[in-house]
Amino acid sequence: MRVPRLLLPGRSLEPGVFEFDGDPAHHLGRVLRRRVGDPVILCDGEGAAFEGVIEALDGKRCRVRLERACEDQVESPLNLRLGLALLRGERMDYALQKSCELGVSAIDLLLTERVEVRLDGKRLANRMRHFEGVVAHALQQSGRSRLPVLSAPQSLSDWLATLPDDGGRLVLDPEGAPLMASAAADTATAWTLASGPEGGFEAAEVEQLAASGFARVRLGPRILRAETAPVAALSVLQWVHGDFGH
Repeated sequence: MRVPRLLLPGRSLEPGVFEFDGDPAHHLGRVLRRRVGDPVILCDGEGAAFEGVIEALDGKRCRVRLERACEDQVESPLNLRLGLALLRGERMDYALQKSCELGVSAIDLLLTERVEVRLDGKRLANRMRHFEGVVAHALQQSGRSRLPVLSAPQSLSDWLATLPDDGGRLVLDPEGAPLMASAAADTATAWTLASGPEGGFEAAEVEQLAASGFARVRLGPRILRAETAPVAALSVLQWVHGDFGH
């Protein structure tokens, strides 16, 4: 039986008795159907993860005896930053979920010319909470311990102004060079990937990204959906430079 992993952000974890309540306790007892004596892994979202055993669980509150730090950590050796244009509905959830599973370190949400999603005020706050929940659940499912940083939507210009100078930069563009060749030619361990909305980036935006050092790359001869393209590109980077080939 797979040992469940629960994310408890902002909590200090160390060997000994640890108690928590709320959604994590409910999820463990009511959804996962775990019982007293079952093993569990708790992580803080910042890299710490501990194996433990459930000592008490009533659906509202849980007590776990943490025994040891997890030795088998699965974080990617790459520092992957994804600039992801806002997508509609489940497409956005899919892109966020799979990006987390593929080991991204940061996801920056972008407002580009062809983005059809409009968020502000209370609706923005609600969607950000939803997005954070999608990423958190993906972390727990994939066995990661470090939660990707998720940034609120911003313009392409603002995003480019805040990017670090190190590493390789790639923008997905159907008119670009083959991604595999471009990725293999660079030995960087830090990568920033820009992925556009439905309909892709405007030509002026691609030029803006290129002027900021982004190599224009394509994923084969077929046009991929906006939620598929970043997943495929991240998979290539993990294969060429990350831990897919090890």
